[in-house]
Amino acid sequence: MNNCFKKLFHLQGLKVLDSRLEGKKMIVSCEPKRKEAYCPSCAKKIKTVHKYLKPRRIKHMFWQGNLIELDLKRRSFFCWYCKKKGLPWLAIENIPIIPKSKRYSLVYADQIMKGLGQTTFKTQQEIAETSFSTVQKLLSDRIDPFIGVWPKDTSIRSIGIDLHSFSGQTMLPTVCNLTDHRLITILPDNKQMTMREFLHNIPSNIKAKIEEVCIDMDCHYLKTIKEELPKARIVIDFFHVVSDANHRISETRTVIQKVNKVSLPKKLFEKNREHLSPNEWVELNNIFKAYPELGKLWRVKEQIRSIHKNPSTKLATILYGKLLKEMQLSTYPSVKQWAKTLNRWQNGILQYFEYHTTNGYTEGVNTKLKTIKRLSYGFRNIDNYIRKALLAFIPISLLLYHYI
Repeated sequence: MNNCFKKLFHLQGLKVLDSRLEGKKMIVSCEPKRKEAYCPSCAKKIKTVHKYLKPRRIKHMFWQGNLIELDLKRRSFFCWYCKKKGLPWLAIENIPIIPKSKRYSLVYADQIMKGLGQTTFKTQQEIAETSFSTVQKLLSDRIDPFIGVWPKDTSIRSIGIDLHSFSGQTMLPTVCNLTDHRLITILPDNKQMTMREFLHNIPSNIKAKIEEVCIDMDCHYLKTIKEELPKARIVIDFFHVVSDANHRISETRTVIQKVNKVSLPKKLFEKNREHLSPNEWVELNNIFKAYPELGKLWRVKEQIRSIHKNPSTKLATILYGKLLKEMQLSTYPSVKQWAKTLNRWQNGILQYFEYHTTNGYTEGVNTKLKTIKRLSYGFRNIDNYIRKALLAFIPISLLLYHYI
């Protein structure tokens, strides 16, 4: 019966003396099984008891809505050999499941970590009967965004980097493993130095495997990525190329609406050519006759889409080169400006055709992060947000202590 009790409440290595109830708390009196310690100076095993220490209350775990505390009795031992030499000679019994100078056990810490992956800070604080600072400290000890999560069995060839909004204009970079579809980390700001520190801290054996870095055309980390990952190819995601095209069309449409006092439907321009109905085709043609610049931008977007459907890298290179020449000869300033952007990012855009790598998984992660923020009613502290969000993606087994 005693063995079952120990296994149920993770009390291996302890001798259970007594148990009692105090309100909603269960108090378990116990002491270490071993009657010895190791000298801090000579590291020898010592068995001479110096004194019996005052029992300590340790929060051990919460079970079925009740908190279980340990009433732990410990002893201090002394080493005759080191005392004669004037070296530190006192040693206190060490218990593996209780961290030094802490009032909680590793089992208790692990339960809080598991709970944080499913509930808010406040809920977990109430369940564990602890303070917010304790929960926050446990989380910050387990997760470091600058190191990221690199499981031993990870297989990585491509990583994706994309920004998402934390609050208003505050943007945070999301870094994902596109090969295994895993979130690596969320960085606390979008500064160059922060990204450089993260890329520099990637383990050398993993860094050697990275062949591609997938980004968008707004990414300002290009120089940093090339310096820290010189062998990796820069790939511009097809989704962001089309998204940039829709953004440019929308800007021109907005200007035309304000100048000419007309209403032009936004969704009509974002629809793909193959999805347009006959009536929508007629409406588009009438708009393009009245505003040819808008028509030119829309046709360029459709040409880019048709090029990306081509599986051949060589043919795509030829077609892109032809399209850029046409755009550079255009009389419309918006088209010429777009041509400059595409020309600047041409190498990255054409690298897409090598393995057709996309940042789709990273975009999906950003969508899930928005849901986490809504469920938590927002965050004021960026560090708490990052660590709480990472708990939703990282396998919890990587963060738990092996105390048995």
